[in-house]
Amino acid sequence: MILLKEPLVIIANGDFPEHSTPLKKLKNAKCIIACDGGVNTLEKKGFSPDVIIGDLDSISKENKEKYKNIIIKIEDQSDNDLRKAINHCIQNKIDKLSIIGASGKREDHTIGNIFSLLNYSNLNIKLLTDTGTFKCISGSQKIKSFKGEKVSLFSTKDTIKITTKGLKYNFNKSYITSLFYGTLNESINDIINIELSHGKILIYQSYI
Repeated sequence: MILLKEPLVIIANGDFPEHSTPLKKLKNAKCIIACDGGVNTLEKKGFSPDVIIGDLDSISKENKEKYKNIIIKIEDQSDNDLRKAINHCIQNKIDKLSIIGASGKREDHTIGNIFSLLNYSNLNIKLLTDTGTFKCISGSQKIKSFKGEKVSLFSTKDTIKITTKGLKYNFNKSYITSLFYGTLNESINDIINIELSHGKILIYQSYI
C-alpha cells in the first residue's frame, strides 16, 4: 500500500496549469496523485507521480510500464478518474487536498469536475484553475479575500437562502435561482461573510 501524505495534490487530465499559484501547490506537494493520462503531461513538465489512479484508457504505454508499481486500476465507469482519486484519498483518511488540471480541453468535463465538489462538502478541497479557485462551502463561513477579487457563487438548489457581507452585490436571504445568477461579483473587503440557511454552494475566487 502506498502511503498518502499531506499536502496532497491530484492532477487531472485537463490543461496543465501555467499560473504560479497552482504550480506552487504542485511543487510543494508531498504526494501527487495523477488521474490516468494526467501523468503524461505531468512527467513532461518535470514532475513524478506518487500514485496513478484510473481506468488506464489514456496513459501512455511507456508510462504504464514505467510506473506499473504505483498504478491503481479502477475500471468502474460510474465515476470519472478524478472522483476515483478523491475517493481513494477518503479511504486513506486524507480530508484536505488540492486539485489541478481539472479544467480545459473539454467543457463538459470541466463543468462535471467543478460541480463534483458538492459531493464532498465534508472535505477541505480546492480546485485550482489558471484564473482562480473553486471550493464548496456550507453553514456560516468567513472567507479570506482581497479588495477587487472576482467572486462568483453557484448553487444547484434554489431553496437555499444566502446572506453575504463584503461583496459589491450582497445577498440578503436571497436565492440563486439559476447557475448564472450569482456570478460576476466582486469583493470589497479582505473578508467575505457568507451565511446559508442550509445545504451547500460553490464559491469561485480569482487570483488577481
